Amino acid sequence: MTRNPLLCTLAGAYLLLAALQTVAQPHVRPEDHFWRRRVVNRLVLSEKINKPLIAHEAAAYSPGGLFTETNGIVASLINGLKAGKYLAYDPDNWEKTLAYEDITRKMQEWDQALTGVNEETYAEDSLASDEWAASFDQPASEPVQDEWGLAPVQSDLPPPAAWQPDLMAYEEVIHMVEDWIFDKNTSSMVYQIAYFEVIWVDPSGALPEKVLARFMWKDVLEQLENTQWQNRFNDAEARSIAEAFELRIFDSFMISVGGNPIQTLAEAERRRQELIEFEHHLWNY
Repeated sequence: MTRNPLLCTLAGAYLLLAALQTVAQPHVRPEDHFWRRRVVNRLVLSEKINKPLIAHEAAAYSPGGLFTETNGIVASLINGLKAGKYLAYDPDNWEKTLAYEDITRKMQEWDQALTGVNEETYAEDSLASDEWAASFDQPASEPVQDEWGLAPVQSDLPPPAAWQPDLMAYEEVIHMVEDWIFDKNTSSMVYQIAYFEVIWVDPSGALPEKVLARFMWKDVLEQLENTQWQNRFNDAEARSIAEAFELRIFDSFMISVGGNPIQTLAEAERRRQELIEFEHHLWNY
C-alpha cells in the first residue's frame, strides 16, 4: 500500500502541534473565557512527589549539561533575580518591584528576628577584633612574644564570616496562583499560571509565615526552562521545572478559590471536587 506524502506530512504536523499544546500553556483570548476562577495552590516542597522541584545536584552530574540551574526552583528564582533577568514584586503592592538587594535585605531582617544576628552584628564583631588587635604595641599581623618564653600568640583574629542568605528556610512552601479557564472554543478547561509566591517558614514554628516576594510566570518562564527537574526513578528522563508545572507533575492543595480562603484540607478537597464536577456539568444539555 502506498502512502500519500501530503497526508503523512499533515499527520506529522498535527502530532507536533498536539505535543506542543500539551507542554505549553495555551493562550486563551479573554473574549473566549466562558468561565474563569482564580485559584491559589499551596505546594509543600518537602512532600515526596514535590522533592524533585528542590533537588540539589552538582552541575557536573546534570544530564549532558542541559540545565544551567540544578539546585531547585527557589535557588533558581533567586539566582535569576540576582543576574538581573527579571524583577520580583512586593507581596503587598504590585506597583513596587524588588531587586536582588531588596530581597536579601528582607531575608536578613527576618534572620535577625529569628536569631538576633545580622550584618551590623558582624560589623561590630569585626570592629571589636580590630580594636583588640590594635591594643598591642606590635602590629596585629605579627605574633606577640610571651614573657614566659612559650609559643608566640597570634594577635589578630580571623575576620568574621559575611552574612549569607539561607535558602533552606524558603524551600518548604511556595504558593502557585493560577486561573482555571473554560475555553468555549475548545470546550476544555485550561490552567494558566499567573505567578508564584516564595514563602518564608520559621523552622521552629514560633513565627508566622511570610511572603518573601512574587514572581510572574511569564517573567521566570525562561529561567525555569533552564532549571532541572530531577526524576527520582530515571536519570534519562530529563525535564525542566517549567515542563513539570505545565504537565502538572506536582501535588498541591487549594487555599483560596475566587478570593474565598479555605481553612481545612477537607474543605480544600471538597472545593476541588466541586470544580471538577462543575466542568463535567458544562457538558450537560
